Amino acid sequence: MNKAPTPTPVRSPCVKVCEMDEAVGLCKGCCRTQDERDWWVAYTDEQQREALREGRAELAPSMGPVEPKRKG
Repeated sequence: MNKAPTPTPVRSPCVKVCEMDEAVGLCKGCCRTQDERDWWVAYTDEQQREALREGRAELAPSMGPVEPKRKG
């Protein structure tokens, strides 16, 4: 039986303030480019984590942890 932990899903940095700052080309709410906003859901977990590590997105502190939902 595999006892490896299930990776925690990456939560979206979206804070529901979807407005682009044209001067810098980033969203005013989450600091992502338009392409990153559009493609976030298609990114792998590792691509999402990389975007966060590189500072291309910020998580809202009020969002809290993402809890996996288990059936059963």
